[in-house]
Amino acid sequence: MPQDAGKRRAAFMDDRMRLRTILALAGMAAAGEAAAADLFGAAPPVTYPATKAATLVEAGSNWYIRGDVGVSLDNAPSISIAGVSTPPPGYLGSTFTGGTTGYSTDFAGGVGFGYRFNDYLRLDATWEYRNGPSRNRSLAAICPYGLVGINDPNTGARAGFLYDTTNTCVGSLALRQHNNTVLANAYVDLGTYSGFTPYVGGGLGLNVNSMQASSNFSETANGLGYAADLSPFAPYPPVWVNAAGQPIAPQPAIAFAPQNWNRTIESTKYNFAFALAAGVGFQLNPSATLDVGYRYLNAGTSTLLINPQTGLSVRQRNDSQEIRAGVRYVLQ
Repeated sequence: MPQDAGKRRAAFMDDRMRLRTILALAGMAAAGEAAAADLFGAAPPVTYPATKAATLVEAGSNWYIRGDVGVSLDNAPSISIAGVSTPPPGYLGSTFTGGTTGYSTDFAGGVGFGYRFNDYLRLDATWEYRNGPSRNRSLAAICPYGLVGINDPNTGARAGFLYDTTNTCVGSLALRQHNNTVLANAYVDLGTYSGFTPYVGGGLGLNVNSMQASSNFSETANGLGYAADLSPFAPYPPVWVNAAGQPIAPQPAIAFAPQNWNRTIESTKYNFAFALAAGVGFQLNPSATLDVGYRYLNAGTSTLLINPQTGLSVRQRNDSQEIRAGVRYVLQ
């Protein structure tokens, strides 16, 4: 028994020595870690890559709408008749009376939408209405009241029917017209100075010119509406001749038949159009810009034959100069 007790005591002493050794090593390790922290600083905390916030893009922020009104200085329509229908000097004093040629001041207005690509370039599409120059005119024209057969003074042969230039009519003409113009436009902004942004631009597109015209003729001698019966009779050939029996050249376009020269005509012409523009914009607020500018618009030429018997025609040069004011509004 004493021997066993000694063994147990020796084992207990060994266990105590092992525990002391372990505790000593643990203390040394803790002291070393603290010393390393003092020497090199605390280890940085573990971090993870930050998630980048999504960038919000404002859809459509460069789109805008626009509206414009202005004054259009347009060429007045020119009116003509065939030379063979013009009475000799002294009849009614003048071929045309009432109104003058030159220019006409008209209303113009339009709307559109566009897109700004950057601080310098923007594009838009526009529709514009112009009421167009109108005209009320009166004129004198030869209008045979009846048929008189003429013989050739040399041969006595039947020559034709007298084109009597003393038979005249007064014709009245009423013309109304308007234009619809569609353009694709490009503008270059030239920088902003004290809030003002000058620009230049141009456009291409289509112009639709609509004319409505009416004409009425009455005999100068009695004021009655012109309605002569010019049906030919034998043995005279259906040829217009002068008092000497010589054929008129060119022949008047007056048919040998009952006459009715009154006309009401509507005509629509489609023409290529282009525009040149310059102006200045002033930003009223973040969304609205006041636009004041000048525009030259060339929309081609329209011609309308109103009265075939006299060659009465209207020719309209659709080029105009416009002073315009409007607002461009950015869609948010």
